[in-house]
Amino acid sequence: MIQLGYNVLTEKPIMADMEQTGHICIVGGTGSGKSVGTLYFLYNLLKNYYVKLTICDFKKSGDYKGISDCFAEFDEVTQCIEEYYEEYECTPENNSQIKLLLIDEYAGYMIWATQNDKKKAEEIKQKISEILMLGRSRHCFVWCIQQRISASLFPSGIGAIDNFQICIGLGRLSVDSRKSLFAGEHLENMAFEERYHPKTGQGLVLIDGQELQPLQIPCISDKARLRLLLQEMARDKADEKKQ
Repeated sequence: MIQLGYNVLTEKPIMADMEQTGHICIVGGTGSGKSVGTLYFLYNLLKNYYVKLTICDFKKSGDYKGISDCFAEFDEVTQCIEEYYEEYECTPENNSQIKLLLIDEYAGYMIWATQNDKKKAEEIKQKISEILMLGRSRHCFVWCIQQRISASLFPSGIGAIDNFQICIGLGRLSVDSRKSLFAGEHLENMAFEERYHPKTGQGLVLIDGQELQPLQIPCISDKARLRLLLQEMARDKADEKKQ
């Protein structure tokens, strides 16, 4: 289990079993706390699970450098995704190790990919979709992080977006993003939802098997320090492999 944050109303921890609910979609605009939140989730994941991590940082944010040897930026992202897909295909059922593909700014990447090579972009959509639908039994998961989400980012008619087992919306979401993420779900406390205006690091989370909850990610004032901790964890894991 990992902690995603706290319930704004109850102040109780919000927990998720990453072996059962490992596909995550994170949506949030500039200033919503999306990048810090993602690093926080990664930290808790690596602390609690044995993970092989592949990171695609399309917009070269610099947030993920040094955290994984399997790392790509901008026009190298396509090849990185294809290499992860090949590994997914070779991974047996009930594999003990979590294999995670994190794609930051997935929507931006997919727009760029479509403009450059529409056929290849559709191939990538199909591969991501297949992992979302079939990856859980192999512990192969996808995290997609972006400012907005829509069904057009996935193959039409397949419903791949519905296979995200954890949907997180940070800050004030657009109507389309909220609909795509939460499909009409509402908080049990409707009066609270009507006056809820999420600040940085706040939003909504929907986990398979749980009700929609108002999410508070712990305040992290030093993102660089968190990134350094992740880099240290990556080095420690690499040293363990050598021994």
